[in-house]
Amino acid sequence: MPVIQAQNIAQNVVELLETAKTWRVHSVFNNGFNLENNGELIFVGTDKNGKLPFAIQISEIDIARSQHTIQTDQQFAYNDGWLLHHQSSIKINISTAEKYTSSRQNAELMPNPPFLNQVLQETTQTGFGITINALLAQPKTRELAKAIQSRDEAFVEQTLRYFIGRGSGLTPSGDDMLVGILLVGQVSDTFTETLHRLITTEQLTTDISQTYLKYALKGQFSDTLIALYKAFQTGEDTQALTQRIYQNGHTSGIDTIAGVALAMKEEFLMGKRVVIALGGNAILQPKQEATFENQLKNVEDSCAKIAEITEAGHKVIVTHGNGPQVGNILRQNEEAKEFVPALPIDACSAESQGFIGYMMEQSLKNEFARKKLATNVITLLTQTEVSASDPAFQDPTKPIGVFYTESEAEELAKTKGWKMAEDAGRGYRRVVPSPQPKKIHGVEAIKQLVATDTVVISTGGGGIPVVQNEAGNLKGVEAVIDKDRSALRLSEQVEADVFMILTDVSNVYLHFGEPNQQKLEGVPVKEAKQYMTEGHFADGSMGPKMEAAIAFAESGKEAIICSLDAAVDALAGNAGTRILPEKSTVNA
Repeated sequence: MPVIQAQNIAQNVVELLETAKTWRVHSVFNNGFNLENNGELIFVGTDKNGKLPFAIQISEIDIARSQHTIQTDQQFAYNDGWLLHHQSSIKINISTAEKYTSSRQNAELMPNPPFLNQVLQETTQTGFGITINALLAQPKTRELAKAIQSRDEAFVEQTLRYFIGRGSGLTPSGDDMLVGILLVGQVSDTFTETLHRLITTEQLTTDISQTYLKYALKGQFSDTLIALYKAFQTGEDTQALTQRIYQNGHTSGIDTIAGVALAMKEEFLMGKRVVIALGGNAILQPKQEATFENQLKNVEDSCAKIAEITEAGHKVIVTHGNGPQVGNILRQNEEAKEFVPALPIDACSAESQGFIGYMMEQSLKNEFARKKLATNVITLLTQTEVSASDPAFQDPTKPIGVFYTESEAEELAKTKGWKMAEDAGRGYRRVVPSPQPKKIHGVEAIKQLVATDTVVISTGGGGIPVVQNEAGNLKGVEAVIDKDRSALRLSEQVEADVFMILTDVSNVYLHFGEPNQQKLEGVPVKEAKQYMTEGHFADGSMGPKMEAAIAFAESGKEAIICSLDAAVDALAGNAGTRILPEKSTVNA
């Protein structure tokens, strides 16, 4: 009676055999065969493709001995450590086989340029009939790159349906790419949940490929792929490992490496989701006449720089100030009040959002056309919800609009109920509440647009201030929301990777303007908070920016304060003041 001694067995297989005793021969090929029970597969064969998470490994000699005996649809029975073949006397002893696990231990990966350089220069063709480099440049593959971290379920599903089962063979090329992406692991919950649903509820690919994907979704891979993942943690050379993986199947190995390369490239070389908060100088320079032509020229110059950020591969959401613009609109209201009824502040805020957004959207579209970038732009008129019980409504402090004499201020306070306050010795101005932003409306639409390569202009001037009543209805309020605080809330809600505040200085400084001024570069958030406590940043200028940057960095991500000209370099870590989460090892 032929006895085959199993050499290794996956722990997953031990558990499967304990729960199911009868197995059908599903498929037979040169280096082994698959057993199946109720949709679960067990591979019995050599370690040619590494130790698989669903395998019993036996020698090449034993495979050769049994190859002509074992055929599809025959049965094996499991009994007390033995697999017994019903149609012959073959017995496979697994009781003494060495058990192994195939789980990848999640860890922080390091950029690995040598790996990417090597695979992008590989001349062997993938299962799609082109090289890895050519495959990664295909429009559909670029969509897959976007889908990796997208939270747009419809977009992710559409993309996955294109790749699942695409190609020929026991493991189609599209599926092998998805396994490679899952190995790197930097994917959104939407990506994994959608993939799991598709492969478990629909027959979109082969049983064998479905099994590989199922285990990959649980973080379980062959030992060769896990070794590659470990090399990405340590920065070790990957060339020998990659060459070994290339040998898997007809094109399975190189297709899997294509998926790994795509995910690594997306994680380390491709763009971040960036919220850019533009300062007032991006629209109107100090002492500059507020003509439309002047503002448009400034916006065009600013948008040329924003286009460079997009060209570098980053996904961009732009927000902006509107102080001078809404002030001029309010003045127009005052000057024309005898002829045209004045608008409330929330409507003036909406008006400023509209015309600034128009200038930015048009300028960005023109710049993208010049650069031949297939990037869309859209402006969203954005409402920002505040609390009706915010203490700011009881103590208005934000000056807006034009200056008045003391007697005019007294009359306005009497006739209109405005609160008036003296402003820096220049006269009296109306002061209004500046409540904290609770919620930016329209965020889900913003996230969907960004996932499809659209630059979104949103939350201009802090957003149109609204409150929600007990019935759930929104209503505008006479208030102005701090643009940096709203930009912070927007960054949090869209789950930005970086929150970037662009201003008219290249860096934040300690002792600014004094002989001992000190430029800040990479600042851990704890250190930045200490500087705030020591009073280094003025309330009317850098204070609110640092406050917002610190709050974002406390969430575990990076905030940047820099000039518009330095934005691209700052995103690469080479310019500006970067407020760093505590886990960062970068020092100031």
